[in-house]
Amino acid sequence: MTTDWKVPNAKLILSADASRQDWLNTRRNYLGGSDMAEITGASSFTTPFAIWQDKTSADDPIEEQKDIFWFGQEVEPLLAARFTADTGIATRNVGTYVSKEHLWAMANPDRLTADGGVLEIKTTGIYTDKAKDWKAGEVPDNAYVQTQFYLGVTGRSHAWFIALVDRTPHIIGPVERDEKLIAEIMATGAEFWAYVESNTPPPVDLSTVTADELNVRYPHILDPESCAEAPLPELVTDDLQRLTAVKDTEKSIKDERTAIETRLKAVIGDHEYLTVNGRPVARWQSVAGRRSFDKTAVLEKILAERGIEPTKQALKDVETEYTKQSAPTRRLSIIEEKAA
Repeated sequence: MTTDWKVPNAKLILSADASRQDWLNTRRNYLGGSDMAEITGASSFTTPFAIWQDKTSADDPIEEQKDIFWFGQEVEPLLAARFTADTGIATRNVGTYVSKEHLWAMANPDRLTADGGVLEIKTTGIYTDKAKDWKAGEVPDNAYVQTQFYLGVTGRSHAWFIALVDRTPHIIGPVERDEKLIAEIMATGAEFWAYVESNTPPPVDLSTVTADELNVRYPHILDPESCAEAPLPELVTDDLQRLTAVKDTEKSIKDERTAIETRLKAVIGDHEYLTVNGRPVARWQSVAGRRSFDKTAVLEKILAERGIEPTKQALKDVETEYTKQSAPTRRLSIIEEKAA
């Protein structure tokens, strides 16, 4: 078999044995396959805004240590060897590439395959949605977008996948290039990268926006008493109605829980357990009294050490002295429509 290790559309910028920190520093300056899966909506592990924050941050990149990622990295060589054993196709561990055409696009494929493709190596738990896809011979959306992006960056012709679900490897492929999708991914990436280069946050995406993102974007009211007219009145009205329904449901459930617990306590009475046909089903146990901080005693002690009479005003003054105020935040409240 003729071997093909060529990467015609990209140049190597990091070798396979580069340090993890070098890789983290490098990826800060580009968009990689996992980034593109998030930006295109194929994955929801993080948000486009969080990616923008990372790419524009002046802080040194830090990688969270997570056991599942550690296992995936450690098992890669074993799964690559298993792929070769099952298919007869050799693989090569490679480094990090940058597209010659799209200077922001970075590819870090797990392996190149000798038949001109790339190999992506995945691991997942047996009870995940992705596990169901791999076991059915289907490629999850995030892995598909990620790998098509790699094909676009490298110029390789097709992709292979090997996924370890629980302890069973599943091989899928070859999956050919999807030129239309690659073009769409590259266009989306170029649009996003323009926000990074201009240090301008991307527009709010209502499908991915989080409370943390809003706190960063809009920490203060810049124009008091100003109004934001709803661009899609039907959507806002639907959300308002749904929010009211959710609040009503929360109250109803809370009230129902209190009523049920009260009835069960009444049945238990001065016993500790409630049994049904001899089997314990509930327990109303004694618990230690709640400990609370005696603020007044501390304030009086401070005043005594200062030789000050603990008058009401003196207590108030020393409390103010030792009180910290947190940064201001914003609170959403719904304005009920008054009946005519």
